[in-house]
Amino acid sequence: MSLDSNLILQQAIENTGLNDFGDEIFIEGFHKLVSSINNEASLNEVGFQAQEHRILGLLINLLRTVDALKNNPEILEQDIISPIVIVGLPRTGSTMTHRLLASDPNHTAMLWWEGRYPAVLPNEVRGNPQERMQLGEAEVAAVVEASPEALKIHPWDFNGADEEILLIEHTFLSTVPESCMHLPSYSTWIEEQDHKVVYEFLKKQIQYLTWQNPGREQKRWVLKSPHHLGFIDKVLGVFPDAKVIQTHRTPVDTVPSFGSMCANLSEQLTTDFNKQRIARHWQDKLCRVLKHCQEISSLHGDNFIHLDFKKMISEPLEEMKKIYTFIHEDFADQTENAMKAWQEENKHEMGSHKYSLEEYGLSKDEIEEKFKMYIDAYIGKA
Repeated sequence: MSLDSNLILQQAIENTGLNDFGDEIFIEGFHKLVSSINNEASLNEVGFQAQEHRILGLLINLLRTVDALKNNPEILEQDIISPIVIVGLPRTGSTMTHRLLASDPNHTAMLWWEGRYPAVLPNEVRGNPQERMQLGEAEVAAVVEASPEALKIHPWDFNGADEEILLIEHTFLSTVPESCMHLPSYSTWIEEQDHKVVYEFLKKQIQYLTWQNPGREQKRWVLKSPHHLGFIDKVLGVFPDAKVIQTHRTPVDTVPSFGSMCANLSEQLTTDFNKQRIARHWQDKLCRVLKHCQEISSLHGDNFIHLDFKKMISEPLEEMKKIYTFIHEDFADQTENAMKAWQEENKHEMGSHKYSLEEYGLSKDEIEEKFKMYIDAYIGKA
């Protein structure tokens, strides 16, 4: 069994009646992805079906987004001023930081369903995306049913603030596919590309989401994704006034956690499940992206604030006050009350996520050696 790239493209075109996929590199990435899936991923039947469905959906959204941008030029007039950008590995407090900031009525963030279904449907009334919300809700329910362990790794909420890596995925230049499949050639190709075009398109996608929701243009965007760690120079190139919050925790905890998350996503899709290979792939990749972010941070110190995981867990609102000074906003009673309400509503959100270094073929000494520069700079000093 394999994926037919030409057939999938034709299905997307027939489904929408459109044929402009935007920048040529997006379709080049699509072909690279399909080739890598067919030749390297060792997918089972469920895996092939899932990827065909997901890729087709991405192409349909891409076609509709490009068409909307052409037919509604006012979209690109939306101002995205000084966005707040959260970067940090999973299990560093980045999700909590993101959702606390997004709970502020003065802020806005991409919701999970918007990341999966960002394009307005043909008969949709602007400002009334109920059908897309229902699609997102059903998809999250299916994920949780297929893998209840996923809830212990990441708080799945179809209507909650989530990572715009889901938007970037539509460019076929994201790390989403390699988070659930073994795709070495695709991963290498992605790292060789100039991601300026990716972040320029991400800005347009954010402008599109702003335009879809009247009133949102008055709010400040809060972005978040570990993906940005490897391309933070491009983030600052497109959003030079961005305020970057980097969350920190020892890689001895975060690297195996990330490996276990990717293993959990992969296990149901492949005939060649190898959690040690998955973990080592991400250990090497995360080392590179953290090094990149550290280098850019040293050059653009005024754009960055660094948060320690332990402090964020023990005194989250105190850390929020530091952030509000950094982003030049008042930490008003309304803001504090919204954050306390979010904390109360989500205090039992995630369960215990259990994993060990050994089961993923990792060791404490090796991680500390590989990440020494990062550990020396931030751990215990953030």
